[in-house]
Formats: sequence, structure tokens, C-alpha cells
Amino acid sequence: MKQQLKPFIISLGLISSPIFAETTDNQQLEKLEKQMAQMQQEMKVLKAQLREKSRASVSHKAQQAPAVTHQATPQSPMQELPPIPAAAGENTVINAPPYTLPKNGIRYLPVDLDTPGQSFVSTGPYLGVPIEYSGSNLVINNPNINEDVSLLKLRKNINTRLTELGISHPEDHAHLLLSGLIEGQASVKSGGTGADTSDIDLTSAKLDAYILGPSSWTSALMTFAYDNNTGATTGVITTQHRVANSRVFIDKAFITIGDFTKSPFYGSIGQMYLPFGTYSTNLVTSPLTKTLARVKDRALLLGYQGQGPDAFYTSAYLFKGDSYMSSTIKKINNGGINVGYRFKREQYNSDFGAGVIGNIADSVGMQDTNNQPLFGGFGNTFNSCGPLGAGSCGNEKLVHRVPAYDLRGLFAIGKSWNFIAEYIRSSTHFNINNLSYNSHGAQPQALNTELAYTFTAFNRPMTLVGGYGMTKEALAIGLPARRYSLVANTSIWRDTLQSLELRHDIDYGKTVTSTGQGILGPTGTGRSDNVVTVQFDIYF
Repeated sequence: MKQQLKPFIISLGLISSPIFAETTDNQQLEKLEKQMAQMQQEMKVLKAQLREKSRASVSHKAQQAPAVTHQATPQSPMQELPPIPAAAGENTVINAPPYTLPKNGIRYLPVDLDTPGQSFVSTGPYLGVPIEYSGSNLVINNPNINEDVSLLKLRKNINTRLTELGISHPEDHAHLLLSGLIEGQASVKSGGTGADTSDIDLTSAKLDAYILGPSSWTSALMTFAYDNNTGATTGVITTQHRVANSRVFIDKAFITIGDFTKSPFYGSIGQMYLPFGTYSTNLVTSPLTKTLARVKDRALLLGYQGQGPDAFYTSAYLFKGDSYMSSTIKKINNGGINVGYRFKREQYNSDFGAGVIGNIADSVGMQDTNNQPLFGGFGNTFNSCGPLGAGSCGNEKLVHRVPAYDLRGLFAIGKSWNFIAEYIRSSTHFNINNLSYNSHGAQPQALNTELAYTFTAFNRPMTLVGGYGMTKEALAIGLPARRYSLVANTSIWRDTLQSLELRHDIDYGKTVTSTGQGILGPTGTGRSDNVVTVQFDIYF
């Protein structure tokens, strides 16, 4: 280690040489030698401390009976300190490395002790997935809803950990935490609703940049993602060669004002997934509720997040939706409210909530159904007016708005069992000219339920999941009438997720028809499809 550090220390001395321009060469050499000697002594002390911690840890473990946990086996003394638990009511746990480098005086290494990674730019799967194996936490996919709240909780956990380590976290500079995801899938589909298909695809690639500071009240998130669709399908480019498309775009970008160590109130502005529904899932395929109703837009959001294991939370948001009700200039015309309550009783954890939105036609699934050449969605319909509803077609124009509401609940018993249920329904019918089902105005609704059991197999977390979903009057959106799912999730390697899903979809009946904005939508077949999907995720 000394031999590796010497060139680095010498380079630091050379870089710093202008500071000592007024001294002689001998004085510079003597000072550099003293710095090197002092650094070597500090490294000896650090090694001795690490050896002592290692011996103490081994001695302590030898006195205890072995126990099976979801934590990864430490590979070096840097991992042998126990993790500091998250604040009450939060499930993110971050292992604390031993901060034994000097906190005062000259710092010989270019590190910043205020940050988890001891650097101005840190990397790690901070968003959505805990750093170590965590069983039930690891296998639940991040739905990107209330992400501002998750990040504020994460920052609170970081500050709490630093305080317990005796390290101050000043507000005079910003930090950047980088996180990301790469996801690949292989799937085979067979059944009666269409031709048999198979595919190998890079289904997701994202890079999250989480900016903390420079004030404890300010933070921001920017997510870069890539599009795996075929260009001619989405209107991005004209070629059908999907690899040639692969465009990178801004998926999310928002600013948050809040500090959960000081106040439960917060606010966010920017492009984000809005808190209408939560769509938590253990499945590989997106639940039907998410496909129908998840909303991403540029909005202003204000919220309250109670701290502690038993807490009330709520948020309200406003945005200018893409759909509108008149030919006048569009303005802020949509918004919603989300409320919920979570509580903990010994090994029981629950989270129940409800939400309402002013117009469900602005959801991602209704804006783009991927049904071309049939009804492609209010924002992506191919017809005589061209792609994206250009010209005077008015594909976003509605006769009236269609509000919707969401009911949801999550109930967990320890780390083994959890039950998820969510139901979404529009509160009124669409006008028949905007969205129809069997020759009347459609009133879409969707349900998703899951029961998951998490256990340890071969010293790795494993989750088995059974799911049931259904929809009504959502044929024009391209959704099946019923869905049955079986999923197995595990994490063989640190910060990865491997999944196998068996899915059975049942289509609407043969006599069912649908339209959207006067354009023919899918027609029911009364048949079913079977889909097998293997997925591999790596988080960084």
C-alpha cells in the first residue's frame, strides 16, 4: 500500500509546489520528506486499527451462534463495522465505513469526509435498491413514485449516520451521487391473440444524478434514460432498425426543497412521476394499474411526510396536461391529491392510501398505447394528419375531463410475507367520441394484487410471488381483461436482481370493440397468451 501511495503523494507535492515558490529546493525536499514520513506513520496507525477491529469482530462472532441473514458476507475489514439502521419508518440501510482518517488539519488525500463515498462524486445504487442484500426490499422494483420523498429520506439517513460518526456535514458545497440501472430481458410469447414471438432486448438503461446541496434544504435529481422502441413506431426516427434508434433522453429532472431532519414539509418542481397511485410490485411485467394510470408530467408539488413508524403523509400537485377541453390556448388544467398512513406494530408493517386526479387522459398509458396502426393514444395517434396528431386532428381535445381515483394497501409480516393491492378507476365515462367500449363511452378501471414470500436459499434472498390483475373497459388502451403471474426473484451477486416470470393473459371477448378519438382500437379475441420472461438487472 505504501508503494502505491508514494507516487500519488509525490505528485501532490509537485502540484503544490507553487505554494512554496519562495523557499529553496532543499526546504521543499525536507518538507516533502516530512509529509511522506507523517503519512506513512498515519497509514501504520490505520492498519493497526483495522487489524484490531478485525480481531474484535472475529472474537465477537466466535462467541455467538451462527445465524442466517440477508446481509452480504464482508470481504474486507472496511465492511466489518455494523450498519447504522435507518431512521424509524424508513427501510434504506447504508453500511458505514470506518472513518479513521484525520478530520482536522492537513488532509493528505483529496477526500471529502462529509459524503458516504468520501469524495465529491460518489457512486452506488442509492436510488431504489439498498446497498447490501436486503431480501424483501431488494426484490421490490422501484416504481419511481414519490421519488422526491425517497431521496429526502436517504439524505436524512446519510446525515444521521455522519452525526453518529462524529462527522459534521457543512452546507458550503454540493455533492453528486451517481446511480444507475442496466436491464436485459429474454422472452417467449405464445397463444391465440397473435403470432408467436420471441425476443432478446436491452429493456432499460438509466443513469441517475442526485445533487445534494449546497444547502441542506436543496437537492435535485436528473435521470438519463434510453429508448428501446423502434423509431418508426414512436415517431422518433424513420428507420425500423431499433438499435439505430437507442436515443438517450431526459426521463426525469426536478428540484426539491426540504430537509426531513428539520421539517416534514417539502416541495418539488420539474418533470417527475406524480403521486397518483404507487404501483409497488414484485413482478417483471408492469402491473395493469401502472400501464393504465401512471402519470409523468412537469408539475409543481407540495407535500407533508410525517416522520416515524406511525405517520400520516399527503401531497398535492398541479400541472398543464396535454389533453384539453376547448380550442383555446392550453393552460394549467390538471392536478391531484394523494393521502396515506403507514404504521408499524412489532413485526407488522402497513401502508394504506388513496388518491384522486383531475383527468386520467394525461396518463402515460393513455397518451401512448403502442397500438399502431390502431388507436395509438391521445398523444400518439397515426392517421391521415400524420404522426403525433399533427394538424387540426385535435387528438388531445376532449369533450370533458375524466377524473379518476386510486385505492391501495401494502401489508407486510416481518421480512417474509407481504401483500400488495391497488385499484384504479375513472369516476365517470369518457365521451363516446374520445374513448369507447362496445359502442358507449369507456370507464376504464384496473386492479393489481400480489402475495410474496421471501426466504433465504443458498445464503441468498429469494422471493416467490403470485399475482392477479384485471381490467374493465380498457381494451382501447391495449390491456388484457385478466392476468395471472408467477414470479421468482433472487439476488445472486451484490447489487443485482435475477427474475423469472410466467404470465398468462386473457383477452376481452370476441364481440368487444373499442375506439379512440374516432379511430378503430383493438377488438377482443376471447383468447389467451402465455409469456415466459427472464430478466437480469444490475444496479450501480
